[in-house]
Amino acid sequence: MMRFPRSAALLVTLLLSSLVSLLAARAAAADPAPRIMARAHLEPAGPVVAGSEVKLVVDLLTTTWFTEAPNWPLFTVADAIVNLPDEQADNLSEDIDGTRWFGVSRAYRIAPQAGKTYEIAPLTITVYPGGMQGPAQVSTPALKFVATLPPGAEGMSPFFAAPKLTVEQKIEPAPAHLAVGAPLTRTITQRAAGTESMLIPPAILGDEPGLKRYARPSATRNIVEDRAGLVAGERTDSASYVADRSGTFSLPPVTIEWWNTTTRRKETIVLPAVRFSAAPVREKPLFEIPLEAMREGTPHRIIVIHAREAIAGGLVVLGLILLISLRTRVASFVRRGQRAFSEARQRWLASDALAWRKLATTARKGEWRRTIPALYAWMDRGRDFGRPARFDNIDAAGDQDAARLIAAVRSNYAGDAAPRFPVWKEIGAVLRRNADRARIKREDKALPGPLNRFEEPAD
Repeated sequence: MMRFPRSAALLVTLLLSSLVSLLAARAAAADPAPRIMARAHLEPAGPVVAGSEVKLVVDLLTTTWFTEAPNWPLFTVADAIVNLPDEQADNLSEDIDGTRWFGVSRAYRIAPQAGKTYEIAPLTITVYPGGMQGPAQVSTPALKFVATLPPGAEGMSPFFAAPKLTVEQKIEPAPAHLAVGAPLTRTITQRAAGTESMLIPPAILGDEPGLKRYARPSATRNIVEDRAGLVAGERTDSASYVADRSGTFSLPPVTIEWWNTTTRRKETIVLPAVRFSAAPVREKPLFEIPLEAMREGTPHRIIVIHAREAIAGGLVVLGLILLISLRTRVASFVRRGQRAFSEARQRWLASDALAWRKLATTARKGEWRRTIPALYAWMDRGRDFGRPARFDNIDAAGDQDAARLIAAVRSNYAGDAAPRFPVWKEIGAVLRRNADRARIKREDKALPGPLNRFEEPAD
């Protein structure tokens, strides 16, 4: 196997790199950066009659291709209606000065509504040509056209031409049945034969004194048949009016001017005014009074039932029905409740807590002759002072308060005057201490003795 010197391998590598660079340079020279341009023209190119349609056709071209759809802008023109139909763009492919161009085309529709010269400013459109790092922008040229009015149409604003126009007015609800705060809706529908709906000017439904106006979005539609194509365009404008006070109101007549292309003259359609009265809201009686009774002056009474009262009355009736159907169970439940309440009351009257409360109340008043029966009444309810209770069972050893209490009780029964009767604080303390001692003794006696007790045998 032959081996080349390292210098020879390096030389080959340099030659190959140079060859690749040369081929890339030639490819770049053969494939220049893509070019883009925008064209625009008007159809028809000459003067037009106001009310007819003018197309602004825009072509976007590039020498490569478009990676995304262009951003078609919307714009406005004074005294004209501008629309960009939602239609598929047309594809373009043509040779210009020996170079192949590719692109798309769309048409704006402009409907002039006055006789004057219209100027269309340049449009800036963003495009996405292939072979570029990002999007680019192109501008269309400025254009203008002249719209004229036919003789006899001077002063019409706006100018609207059609071979036939019918207008319909609808009022909902009937004006005779309207109350304050209820809306009255006025709807006007225009239908123009052989004309797109976008060309029909809106019907003017303005504000009126004493009424609040709520405009609704207008609706347009084109009536198309399979063989005939566009038959007519239709536009509907609507607004609701609300009266905030009672009284009589009026919506003025609506005048619509249009140019009849068949007779070549101006025609006018006048929709009649709408008059209505708004009455204050009143409560509706439950029963209407016969007209004969009103005429004869018979005494009567108007009954008005509100929604809340009706609901409350229904709930009361439902409760009564449930009570009647369950009266046996309810009576048994009531008897058991009364019995339980009576037993609980008897237990409370015989409880130590009530006896202690009576003792405390009497002792605090300082009525000693009544305090002693209350003392025995409380002591007799327990077993801490014997059965029957005796003051001798109170442990007075080392307890001066207990000794003073016993001495006061004995002096009372002996008819002697005690040197000082104890107060409730001392009496309560003595009774609690002795009750606690007696309870501890009972608990000690209840405890079991030592287990596994054995007696030692006698010697």
